[in-house]
Amino acid sequence: MSTITKKGQVTIPKPFREKFHIKEGDSLIFEIKDNLLVLKKSERKSILNLAGIAKGRKVGVGDEREYTKKAVSKKIAKEGLKNG
Repeated sequence: MSTITKKGQVTIPKPFREKFHIKEGDSLIFEIKDNLLVLKKSERKSILNLAGIAKGRKVGVGDEREYTKKAVSKKIAKEGLKNG
């Protein structure tokens, strides 16, 4: 059992953190299923998640590098990346 702090924080008991390999810095997702609150560990982002984001883009001299930089920046800003 945990109690919510005045900042809306809750401590996940150690046995659950160990069982689900939850550690400091991990991201968690809250979902509602039926009448239950479900807590899921978010997968760590990898630079490999960016593969294919420029697919179908017409290639022009010097254009592709700028387009790719913008596409990667937008993806990182939207989803974020974590080290690891």
